[in-house]
Amino acid sequence: MITARVLEAFEEPAPLMEGAVAAGDRLLVLPVLFHLMWAGVLTADLRGESLHDHSIVWKERGR
Repeated sequence: MITARVLEAFEEPAPLMEGAVAAGDRLLVLPVLFHLMWAGVLTADLRGESLHDHSIVWKERGR
């Protein structure tokens, strides 16, 4: 399941695209990743910058 692979890839903080590629085909993974971010399951440090390939993304604890 894609969701499980995405969550596993971001169990520890990782760059967005690096984690996406580790989870599988990025064309299938990215929509799931962005949905999980929108839902608050994954988060990114966006202080002072926009989301990009190297943004650090991680799984929120307790989710």
